[in-house]
Amino acid sequence: MSISEELIILLKNNIDELEDTDFDETTELISGGFIESFDIIGLIGVFEEAFGVELSLEDLKLEQFNTVQSIASVISEAPRKG
Repeated sequence: MSISEELIILLKNNIDELEDTDFDETTELISGGFIESFDIIGLIGVFEEAFGVELSLEDLKLEQFNTVQSIASVISEAPRKG
């Protein structure tokens, strides 16, 4: 399973607005009104655990969470835990 496929599953499982929504790698999640900034704070922990990475709030920008594609890029570039 690709990072993007896993992200879609995680987003559907953790964001009520996305649970029954069909979306793909390029769907605009923030500007489309599906997720808000406070959702991202909760998702960071989910992503860290699922992918074994460390995501620093200080280094992240809101627009990096606008699409599955951009989130996948953040995760790919993030340092691994441990």
